[in-house]
Amino acid sequence: MDSIPFKDMSQQFVETLVLIRQNFYRQTTVPIPLNQFGVLCILAAEGSLSITDISRGLNISKQQMTTVIDKLVKSRLVEKTADLNDRRRFVITMTPSGQATLDKQNEIVRKRFIKQSRKLTKEENQQLAAATQTYKQLISKMFA
Repeated sequence: MDSIPFKDMSQQFVETLVLIRQNFYRQTTVPIPLNQFGVLCILAAEGSLSITDISRGLNISKQQMTTVIDKLVKSRLVEKTADLNDRRRFVITMTPSGQATLDKQNEIVRKRFIKQSRKLTKEENQQLAAATQTYKQLISKMFA
């Protein structure tokens, strides 16, 4: 495959992410700011991480991430503990309250998806289901 289709495909990928953000995350009441929500998502996927690892994962400076983490700690959505192997480093772990907040937001998005998918025909919903499954499988394969 030459570079033009890859460029077009990458642009469509970015546009899809923007559509998802605009139609599912900006249109719902988020219980916490998006940057804090991002931290919870990474912790749910990866488990406990250092502030540096989280900042890399979200492409946010370590200084900004420290402020975000401090707010999450204050809200009791994460815990910050010293790394047993390196006292200069802290490990961030999601609390049960943080998981509940993440679950609540995901449920809001799922309900919005179901509501909006009712606007599609049965055939269109089948196409969307197949496309979504394929999309997930291929993205997973890209990063395996």
